[in-house]
Amino acid sequence: MKYPIKSCLAAVLSCLCVHARALPAMDVQVDVLLSQSADMKQALHLTPNQQTLWRQAEAKMRNIIDERRHRRERLQDALKQGLGKPNAELRDLSKLYDDEADASLREDRQLRELFLTVNDALDDGQRQAVLLALNDQLQRVPDKGCESARDSEQPHTRGMGRQRGGGSGGGGQQPPPQQ
Repeated sequence: MKYPIKSCLAAVLSCLCVHARALPAMDVQVDVLLSQSADMKQALHLTPNQQTLWRQAEAKMRNIIDERRHRRERLQDALKQGLGKPNAELRDLSKLYDDEADASLREDRQLRELFLTVNDALDDGQRQAVLLALNDQLQRVPDKGCESARDSEQPHTRGMGRQRGGGSGGGGQQPPPQQ
């Protein structure tokens, strides 16, 4: 399962995702950004010391993400078991969610600090490149959240989805149900 990082880390790390589709800052996922960070690393022309720091921070970030994934898998299993009991108490199960949210908040702060440590080691030109990449990503985000500009120009239909031409099943908009 993948969960969005709900902190400023998402905004800061989105600069690593130069060639990817723009996303609102709160929807960016750290694991996706880490997989795309090689382009930014190469573009920054890091010194040997900066490369060492980058690798260390990246390894720590990957460990945090792996731990989070494993913890959330255990949470999923615990919820399934808890809900399978005849006398399950939802209030007790909600504590598991609260514990996960608290752990995620602490991890988000750790991830943000790791990135800022790397950023502190960059020279002025490298920092400017990171800022420009971040600004480019955030400027390309449509005003209507995650919806792309092309999709926002399409008429919306009633119901759960949109009708698209060229498919099977009538191809037209269905009339609203009679009440």
